Amino acid sequence: MRTLIRGGTVFDGFDVLGKRDILIEGELIKEVGTLDVRADIEIDARDLFVMPGMVDAHFHFGGSKGGDLVKATLVEDSKVRLLRATTWASKIVEAGFTTVRDCGEPNAIPLRQAVKEGWIKGPNIIAAGRPLSQTFGHGEFLHTIPLEWNEYLGFAQICDGKESCIQAARRVLREGSDFIKIMATGGVLSQRDRPEWPQFTHEEISAIVHEAKKVGTYVAAHAHGDEGARIAVEAGVKSIEHGSLLSEQTLKMMAEKGVALTPTLSIQELIYKHGKQIGVSEWGLEKIAQIRENVPKVIDTAKRFGITILAGTDLGFESGLEIDVGKNYTEPILLVEIGALKEIEALRAATSNIRKLGAKTGVIAKGEVADIVVIDGDPTTQIRDLSKAKFVVKRGKLVKG
Repeated sequence: MRTLIRGGTVFDGFDVLGKRDILIEGELIKEVGTLDVRADIEIDARDLFVMPGMVDAHFHFGGSKGGDLVKATLVEDSKVRLLRATTWASKIVEAGFTTVRDCGEPNAIPLRQAVKEGWIKGPNIIAAGRPLSQTFGHGEFLHTIPLEWNEYLGFAQICDGKESCIQAARRVLREGSDFIKIMATGGVLSQRDRPEWPQFTHEEISAIVHEAKKVGTYVAAHAHGDEGARIAVEAGVKSIEHGSLLSEQTLKMMAEKGVALTPTLSIQELIYKHGKQIGVSEWGLEKIAQIRENVPKVIDTAKRFGITILAGTDLGFESGLEIDVGKNYTEPILLVEIGALKEIEALRAATSNIRKLGAKTGVIAKGEVADIVVIDGDPTTQIRDLSKAKFVVKRGKLVKG
């Protein structure tokens, strides 16, 4: 099967190339240029903007409705949440997101298989599976129920001490994780811990990183607080998720070690503006203001140091509002409007920057996988035009348009 995207203004994941044709054969891009060819499917992209399929670099296929994750986990059948998450997959790919990095959710592993085998329509999924958390860590939403209940509910793998962390890392890899997600600090939606509190020791994280490296993958660390993030960076993680309270010293270390940053502005804005309305717990409402204020400064410093910034929403539940599953383009928009990135920098954050973590997507070039979105607008001048996906090609197949 040959598909030709004709005459669009092409952003290749790095820069705007101008008017180009793109020929696709099978799953791969065959040629990019001015082409005199015919194809089985032709997309007229004249007056349209053509770019790599976008990447949500931090998502959770939780399948919940509303922001009360404790209630959703305890009351709603996990199979119902999995089925709801299948509808999310379709919404996300039709919005122009051809890849999602799920940073901690058991549902992501069966969904990844379902998409690969064509049972459901959805983006390519890079899945962490269950994240690793210490006892009294962010991986426990509730700290007032027995610890074993948290483990039974299946969200996080609890581990304490070097040997336990080694075993936990091996277990989640055995379950099918593409990379390992750890909780290196407290968080917003977990009950009794604080975002600034460090979690896991250097020895524990180093052991987890070693297990990931053995099988050719990496560790991503949830970290709001500076001390926990610094410990994680020193121990060898490859990305910091959130990074809300990072100091200039820690950001400098990240730049030196090549560690990426995913600021996750979407979830912060959603909770800050609409948390009470969507059922977020009182502790979550109290903690969100603390972490939100410092984020623009962190992004500015990260940009100055040349840190790779990734666009990740951190969405894991339906809100029914302007920031929601299927509107994942909100993140690169907020990277411009709140994070003060230039439009072209936000486009890179949503496409080619994911290659920093080894993903083979986010670029339009000969020989690359044909993950492409055609936009009815120009997001290099109006970033909100990212909401106007007209055609979507995933692995060479037209999935929208």
